[in-house]
Amino acid sequence: MIWKKKKVGKIFISYRRSDTQGYAGRLSDSLESYFGGNRIFRDIKDIKGGADYAKDIEEQMSSADAVIVLIGPKWLSASNDEGKRRIDDSDDWVVQEIITAIELGIRVFPVLIDGTVLPRKDELPSKLAPILNFNAITISDRNWEQDILGLGKIISFDVPTTNEKILFRIQVLIYTLLSLSLVISTAFVALNAINQVNNKQVLKELISLPIAAIPFYVLVGSLIILSLILRLIDKEKQKYIVYSLITGSVLSAFFFFGIVYIKNSLDPMIESMFVFFGSILTSTIMFTFLGLSGFKPK
Repeated sequence: MIWKKKKVGKIFISYRRSDTQGYAGRLSDSLESYFGGNRIFRDIKDIKGGADYAKDIEEQMSSADAVIVLIGPKWLSASNDEGKRRIDDSDDWVVQEIITAIELGIRVFPVLIDGTVLPRKDELPSKLAPILNFNAITISDRNWEQDILGLGKIISFDVPTTNEKILFRIQVLIYTLLSLSLVISTAFVALNAINQVNNKQVLKELISLPIAAIPFYVLVGSLIILSLILRLIDKEKQKYIVYSLITGSVLSAFFFFGIVYIKNSLDPMIESMFVFFGSILTSTIMFTFLGLSGFKPK
């Protein structure tokens, strides 16, 4: 349903600098083009100088929709100065990031770098073991573009992409304006009819031509917007937007502009009702095609 909007938060990239720092930067840049630059959070890039690291990480994590955990060949074996595995240190930032995500119920995406094997349960501290419940995804240099596209599609089930956000807003705008224009014109017809019946008058013009034409002004504006966003729509669904454009253009020309050529032969009441019912028919067909498109993004 169009009114069920996904929350708009951040995608947090958790990584160990000694293991996958280069990949984290490249992944961040790639995902920014998919989800938007202000949606990807990576500590070394996004924490400003002098900031409270722990506090900033916590704030960013609390607003995250998803956490990507980059797992490279040294992720599990990286050790501290004492020779102990950092993954076993509860104060380690990577450990804290993952635990926080698990405790907050944030969707976690383990991403394996260049064939790295997912750790076994007995190799992980108990608090990190829940990441094994999430399906791991592999990305590599050789298939970077294809792997990132696949990762982006999987994440987009939980996090709206930039195109999805744009299309959702346009969808709501078009539906709202068309609905309001139809309600306004219908209300004029109903009120005039009621007043004339109550006053025992012979029914005459129920709506003026300018008021009856209001939906067509919105329809024309909607057609312009739809033509501009066509490239953002999924290829399999673009045909429904095209059908909507054709229907809206042809019927708008017939009912709205065509009245100029036939108005001399029609009664004023019939003229305005001709335009009024034409706007309802055109809007109904366009609503049907737009609903079939679902404004599904590429």
